[in-house]
Amino acid sequence: MVEVQSQTASPKPVVVIRGTEVPMVVGSPTASEMRRRRRRHSRLMSNASSVVSAAAAGIPDSEKHKISNNEALMHMVKATVGGGFLAMPEAFHNIGMVMGVVGTAILGISVLNMMSCIVKCSQILRSGKYVDIILAEQNGNNAIAKGDDENDDKKPPPIKQYSKEMVLPPMDYPDTVAAVFKYRARARFARLSSFARNFTSTSLVATYYGVNIIYVCIVANTCKQLVDQYTANADKDSWGYLMNGLSIRWYPIITAVLIIPVGMVRLIKYLVPFSIAANACLLAGTVAVFYFITFGDDGQNPLAPEEKAKLVVWPATQWSLFTGSALCSLEGVGMLLHIENAMSKPLELVGPPSYTLHRSIIVIVTMNSALGLFGYMRYGDRCLGSISLNLPEDNRLSEVIKIMVAVGILLTYGLQLTVTTDLAWQGLRKRLIRSKDGVSDCGDVSEDDESSPRLTAYYYCMRLILIFGTIIVAVIVPDIGPLVSLVGSVGFSLLGLIIPVAMETVWFWYDEDGDGQEQDSCDGTTPKTNHESWVRGNMWRRIVRHVKNAILLLFATLALVGGAFYNIRDIVARATGDGTPPPAV
Repeated sequence: MVEVQSQTASPKPVVVIRGTEVPMVVGSPTASEMRRRRRRHSRLMSNASSVVSAAAAGIPDSEKHKISNNEALMHMVKATVGGGFLAMPEAFHNIGMVMGVVGTAILGISVLNMMSCIVKCSQILRSGKYVDIILAEQNGNNAIAKGDDENDDKKPPPIKQYSKEMVLPPMDYPDTVAAVFKYRARARFARLSSFARNFTSTSLVATYYGVNIIYVCIVANTCKQLVDQYTANADKDSWGYLMNGLSIRWYPIITAVLIIPVGMVRLIKYLVPFSIAANACLLAGTVAVFYFITFGDDGQNPLAPEEKAKLVVWPATQWSLFTGSALCSLEGVGMLLHIENAMSKPLELVGPPSYTLHRSIIVIVTMNSALGLFGYMRYGDRCLGSISLNLPEDNRLSEVIKIMVAVGILLTYGLQLTVTTDLAWQGLRKRLIRSKDGVSDCGDVSEDDESSPRLTAYYYCMRLILIFGTIIVAVIVPDIGPLVSLVGSVGFSLLGLIIPVAMETVWFWYDEDGDGQEQDSCDGTTPKTNHESWVRGNMWRRIVRHVKNAILLLFATLALVGGAFYNIRDIVARATGDGTPPPAV
């Protein structure tokens, strides 16, 4: 979180915080300093997954290579193109054309509101009056945090209370949630900050692990379609005859030959080429899919009356399945704060004049609505969990599209798994260090180095086990549709709606802060000069905000519970059957 540099002109090192120098006391590390170093290293490890995903997605981490607002918009769009996006026609199948477009727009507005709150809270916590407290705690100096006058020489220069200049380093999503619980609402919920961080991290692990399972299913289903097509007329004595009609449950195991090498890649410099190739394949495949479903002449049989696209689908209990799939295609919360960190004008991500996040959500909602609407109009109730699987056989263009989408998904597998493994590795690493010699806060720091053979072996074993876990689940549940909806309804309902709602509620819990000053709004503006009128207006704004959060919480809870129930029911029903998804068109 801080960077120590030595200067030749002074015998004391200084703490450099975005150009601000603060003297530190020189001396040999004590036991408490060793513990602080370990905690600081743990915090750095907690940011590893986001750093890896940002670097592999092409987002620079250097001050010299900041991205523009338009480049940030492109990164947000790329972060949402994947399994959830390709499942939008199947999502429209669960709600209908009219409600599909309306529902996608409502979800987009809800996601935009919550993601804006995440960014604004993170920016305010890294500027203004919170800098002194957070910086003091990071340096382990509780006296500064309490405001003792005896430590004035160690305090950083005073920060303007309503300053918009971000002084502290970026926070990841779990740290932002924990900081809100710790410092806002007059520290009323500070005791829940550790739980909030751990719960958010666990939700990230489970959600992105579910995305990896979806990727395995997409690759396996695509391989089965292509193999069955090219082995349809194979001789009885050939291997092609044995492969034709092989159960879909075998294909995750067969594709493990490709998945395991890609999933075992750990270093960022090796992930970047994979990500570039995956982005190219997915974007080209997406454009080709749009062209094919809009202008392609596939020569297929017309839709039967019962298969035609419907304006509204009943019963309404199926709408929760749409909500899960749509949320999975709209959420980019895992990349949000790192895109903000890489911007040359980070305040314009959710603020004037650019409003980059707002423009990106408009693009994402438009793309999702168009793919869902036109895909559902073309294939009706035949829509599969990935629109690429609906493309006709015996057509060279559709074969190329399927291969490109499968390759793009395969190359993204390692990136998504790294997000999961780095978050899971934090807890395992702490247990391994604690179990070594029965102590955790003493000993040589080099023993805990990530490059040590012991920890490296444990890391790769854990990563291999996680890869086999995605393959095993894909063998049990090879159908894509219920998995996409389940991940969206549970994982992204938590990450994109429920957790941000709780965070914003805590942020605006009181009308005033503990220092007696009026509570700064979430956009960091200075309070009005007319105190009474401003307090009344702020009270009504808080009431409206809490009502809005209550509605969003109810909506997200219904999507989570309903989506989980119906999707798990479908998954169990299909897992007890032959595991074969509905036939392709």
